Amino acid sequence: MTNASPSRLWLPYAVIAGVLLAIKLWVFVAMPPIGDEAYYWIWGQHPALSYFDHPPLHAWLLGLISQILGWNLYALRSLTWVTLGITAWIYWYWSRRLAPENPALYFWRSAVLYLASLLFLSMGSISFHDHLLIALCLASGHFMVLFAERYLRDGTGFSLLYLAALLLGLATLTKYNAVFLGVAFLGFLLFEPGMRRSLLTPHPWLAALLSVAIQTPVFWWNLVEGFASYRFHLAERWTDPQQAGPGQLGVYLVVTLINLSPIVAYATARLTVYRARAGFESLAKHLAMWLLGISSAAMVILAFFVPVFFYWSIVGFVLVIPLLGLILTRPWLVYLHAAYGIVLGLFLLVNQTLVPVPTLLGGFHWVTSSMYGWDEVAEKVKALEAEHPDAFLATTVYTTAAQLSFALKDSSVVAISPRHDQYDFWFDPAAHAGRDAILVADPFYTPGETGGQFESITLLTQIDIVRFGKVVYQPQIYLARNFTPDAR
Repeated sequence: MTNASPSRLWLPYAVIAGVLLAIKLWVFVAMPPIGDEAYYWIWGQHPALSYFDHPPLHAWLLGLISQILGWNLYALRSLTWVTLGITAWIYWYWSRRLAPENPALYFWRSAVLYLASLLFLSMGSISFHDHLLIALCLASGHFMVLFAERYLRDGTGFSLLYLAALLLGLATLTKYNAVFLGVAFLGFLLFEPGMRRSLLTPHPWLAALLSVAIQTPVFWWNLVEGFASYRFHLAERWTDPQQAGPGQLGVYLVVTLINLSPIVAYATARLTVYRARAGFESLAKHLAMWLLGISSAAMVILAFFVPVFFYWSIVGFVLVIPLLGLILTRPWLVYLHAAYGIVLGLFLLVNQTLVPVPTLLGGFHWVTSSMYGWDEVAEKVKALEAEHPDAFLATTVYTTAAQLSFALKDSSVVAISPRHDQYDFWFDPAAHAGRDAILVADPFYTPGETGGQFESITLLTQIDIVRFGKVVYQPQIYLARNFTPDAR
């Protein structure tokens, strides 16, 4: 029996990556929009300098895509393939630098490590801001490593530094937590041997100014809107009634471990003590450790005060994953990680494209269940609009407003609820005073969310959304009469 040819060792990993890409493809074509996906798409239909929840770059791109590809599910998630391509290109470059003796093997092994981590498979497949954040942070870190390598060699390479800064600025224009990468850059330049002297030149400071200048639309929007986004992230969410409890940190760590995968967590722990070879490998590892440490420390601190979502940690692992091929050289560990990722990926596929698994088990998960049936709701709403042509369309929470908008291809649907969201900046209550509304609610977000701003609310119909013989969601449509805005 002979060993496999070294030139073919990559083939099993490529096959596994193909399976994981098939899962991503199925999500792309079959998963109805998650509420926040539709919400961000509607942002793109309302161009603005920035938005309440996040900076504007992703919404700008979605608005552009809608003009090119139209208003449909494929357009919604098309950018995820572009950002995956950027990520793959950088992974290939790193593979050639980290394993020049067999870059194909290293690349496909790294692709499996990336795609089989549910954190990256899921957030890289849906049209949240994170898929763009991943690509931009990875690209920014990539050029910072190249700058450091060039600078340590001959004192040049500042064009690479400015490119890293440009990409950092765009990443922060996508999502605020990209700022962790900026802090990691500062730590890296201060403490990486030989790099501190670069701070004696004007270039790092001008590069930092470039990153900050790119945030001008966000600064201006907040100035005009009373610093609404900054107040939300720095003050309002800290006083949210769903404050983090004593067990929040443990929950965050466990959920993050599940989504990242135990094998990746094990390899990351080993990477922290791994002695990297001098040059590109060492520089990449040191920058990755700075970013992981700063992001992780921030998440741990935040967990004591606010509920922390597992995907907030994604920036911390952006530069770690492409280095884990240095650690996970035993195929069985990569196969175990792949099996874990495929199982979770198939769960994602079933849960969010066929039928919610909690429903099959006799439970209910509102976020998942409320993804289903919006085309059916839209058809009924269209019929009711014909009967009540002067009524405006509203729902009781921002996500369902966006999902109904997406199904109707109509960005005029509004959310009337006590939650502060982007709809507060689009909806003019005074202009709707005295009008009736076709109001879509459900048993979780009831008509009570409207805060008594209608004279009367009458149930017109309830729609049972059924999948595989199970009722998964029950939206209700009401006629709400005589809208009277409150004084909020």
